[in-house]
Formats: sequence, structure tokens, C-alpha cells
Amino acid sequence: MDIAELLYLGTHGHVVALNKASGKTLWSTSLPSTGYGVVAILVEDGRLYCAAGGRAFALDPLTGEILWTNDLPGLGNGFVYATTAASSSTEKVMTLLAAAAQAQAAAASSSSAAH
Repeated sequence: MDIAELLYLGTHGHVVALNKASGKTLWSTSLPSTGYGVVAILVEDGRLYCAAGGRAFALDPLTGEILWTNDLPGLGNGFVYATTAASSSTEKVMTLLAAAAQAQAAAASSSSAAH
């Protein structure tokens, strides 16, 4: 399978790969020590880069295997935004920031409604 046939989703400290045509889950990976927050995802150069809970990861996009982890020492454990030179257009960054803000607002709303 080619990575162009896959859709990657990240939430609650997990990343999943779905087949775009069928919606079938191909793999799911838990990102250790990230809590249950939003997961930023970036696909580039044959790697799936993820960030959550103040940690960064590189995954194999076909298997979900964690290839490396960086704890980003001294930087806290909040949201992590990811970009590269190839993916850093203003439009893409603004779309990602808007999605993260919506997810954070939804999580806050859900949390306050439960109390």
C-alpha cells in the first residue's frame, strides 16, 4: 500500500491510519506519555511525524512503528506544532492552527459540560 492511499488521524494520544477508499483502520499506535490530547501530524519524506503532550515522534507511515521519540526537554508538555520547509505555507499553517484551536475549544466545552 502507498502512503497516498492513507488518511492519518490523531487524537487522545493515538495515531491511526485509515484506508481512504474503504475507511478501514490499518493500524493504531499509542504515543507513550502524551496523555489524551490533540496529536499534530505531518507526513513528509516517507515519514509520519507526530507531536503531542510536549513530545515529538517519527513513525513508519505504513506500519505505525515508532522510529524515534524526542521528549523536548525543558519545553513543557502543552501543544506542539510541527512544520517543515516543504509544508510551511501560510495557508497550511493557519489551517492547522485553526483545527487545533477548534479541538481545544471542543475539549474544554466537553470537560465543562461533564461537570
